[in-house]
Amino acid sequence: MTEVDPVRALFARRHEEWKENVRRRHRFRPWRARRIIAERDRLREMMREMDEAFRERARLAAGGPDTRSGERRAE
Repeated sequence: MTEVDPVRALFARRHEEWKENVRRRHRFRPWRARRIIAERDRLREMMREMDEAFRERARLAAGGPDTRSGERRAE
């Protein structure tokens, strides 16, 4: 059984609290609340993908230059 990271659990709980707060603030305009929540979820997903891409780029850069790619360093 895998343990849940307490920091990630805190972030997830805070995100759910934020969603409830948005729903409460926009209770007379539920379409607006859904749009705000969807936009934030989309931004969070985009940020997560960017973080993964940066980590992958750093991992590849740490491996050294790839001579098969045709790229050369400026000398």
